[in-house]
Amino acid sequence: MQERKPTLINKAFNQYLWASILTVAATQIANIVDATIVGNLIGDDGLAAVNLSKPLLQAFFATTCLYVASSTMLAGMAIGKGNRETADKLFSFSMAFSLVIGLIYTLSGLIWFQDLSLAMCQSESLRPLSDSFMRITLCSAPLQMIMQCVHQYVTMDGAPKMVSRAVIVGNIFNIMLDVVFIKYCNWGIAGAATATCVMYVISILMVLPHFRKKNSIRLCNFTLGEIKLGKVFSIGLPLFFSTVLISVQYIGNNYVAGHYLGDSGLVALAVCMQLFAFSMIILTGTLRTIQPVGSILKGMDDSQGMLMLMKRAYLFMAFCFSVYAALIIFFPTQIASLLGVSTTSGLDAVRDALPLFSLHIVFQGLLCNLLPVFMFYERKGLAMLLSVTQTLLPMVFFYLMHAHWIGFFVGQLVTGLAILLWETILRFKNRQLCRFFLIPMKNDTHVLEITILANTHSLSESILSLCSFLRSNSMTEHTVNQTALCVEELVNNIINHGHASSIDLAVNITEDSVCVSLHDDGKAFNPVAVIEYSKNNIGIGLTIVKAYCNNLSYRYLLNQNMVTFKIQV
Repeated sequence: MQERKPTLINKAFNQYLWASILTVAATQIANIVDATIVGNLIGDDGLAAVNLSKPLLQAFFATTCLYVASSTMLAGMAIGKGNRETADKLFSFSMAFSLVIGLIYTLSGLIWFQDLSLAMCQSESLRPLSDSFMRITLCSAPLQMIMQCVHQYVTMDGAPKMVSRAVIVGNIFNIMLDVVFIKYCNWGIAGAATATCVMYVISILMVLPHFRKKNSIRLCNFTLGEIKLGKVFSIGLPLFFSTVLISVQYIGNNYVAGHYLGDSGLVALAVCMQLFAFSMIILTGTLRTIQPVGSILKGMDDSQGMLMLMKRAYLFMAFCFSVYAALIIFFPTQIASLLGVSTTSGLDAVRDALPLFSLHIVFQGLLCNLLPVFMFYERKGLAMLLSVTQTLLPMVFFYLMHAHWIGFFVGQLVTGLAILLWETILRFKNRQLCRFFLIPMKNDTHVLEITILANTHSLSESILSLCSFLRSNSMTEHTVNQTALCVEELVNNIINHGHASSIDLAVNITEDSVCVSLHDDGKAFNPVAVIEYSKNNIGIGLTIVKAYCNNLSYRYLLNQNMVTFKIQV
């Protein structure tokens, strides 16, 4: 019997992956260039003042992690189920909440500004610069949070390339305006902060055309009773904790390295953290790919598709991090020199640190990739365990092992063992859960999933497999013939009109019906609209389909046609 191939899932993954990685990379590179411009035009004090405001930006970002990532997941699941109204309400809630929370940050920060300033900047000489930058940063909180919300929803709604363009263009304007505002307008550090605000506005404006498209996500009226707030915040809580604890990890690691290894240890740790930050481009890009594609697959109850998605993500991650770790292990001196390390003690410390720290980077990425699938299936305990232990245990073991660099890897290893133990217990209770990802798989005897290639031979084989499967589930010949005819006619239309190269057929047997779905990578072709508007001029194939299944439905998601229908038993 034919099997389902991951062709369509891989296409959906690739469609989002490179746009997401480019978005993250553009942001990271722009931050480095932005800091370089500020350092050169204002001086070391300006660079330090900008750095002192980082905790504010981290607080804004952590807050959006609490509800935006989870609400976009739930919205994607709703779209996968065909319920765009729920997705619109989740989007509207997230936008309103971003505005309200952003204004609260702004107003409370300005009201208690003196206390905030004293807490974040202990240097009297830096305080004027820090205060100037911090005031504008506080005022920009609503813009930053709305931008994060809009970008994640537009990505989920099938336009990752538009978001990538918006981020790149916005950051280009930020860099150019840094020079204009600081050097030519003489605004000083306030010019750098203002340029960042303009970047937020440009990035928002550039994605607004998406909302003019037919069937795109929309702002609408909603009540809080219609939003499952408990579900939104409980799903987002692990990601929120992970984001917050990263700051704790940085502070703790600096203390341990300085206490046990001295200045050379701090230099080596700084190099490690730079390499870790660079690895986050791949990790974050992959996670932002899994989130929209996986949420729609979860909404469609496509367990096999979800498993294929996670396998594809892990193959990509394993390859990228293996190459990255190899470069770190074999070229530590060159990497250290590139990052400005020149002293003998610093180079020796880096050579000791990097080979062992590379193991931490690999395991960090592979374990963190589990977080989205745990969130999809609401395994909140596992998600929280992963978020907390993966962030804190490397720091704890780094301390317990007196700043030996293997401590980072040991922390990740203990986290992996804890996850494995929990998963073993869950799989013992529910044998339908697949290994590692804990995706609940369907009963094979009642589900058929195969891939049809765009040729007559493959279609004939698929129809034979379909008929054999239906008969093995005690379907009558009448039902078998009805289902086979509908599938054959729809596939012929997909091949002839959509010019698809690959078609996924899924058949699910329930108590009273045969549920069929067809997904293909051809150009958009809506058989429902053809039947509805062509009236009596449709061909004999669609006439048969119209007669046998009244609940034919069509959606265009992930740049793929998705047709579903039922045959009553």
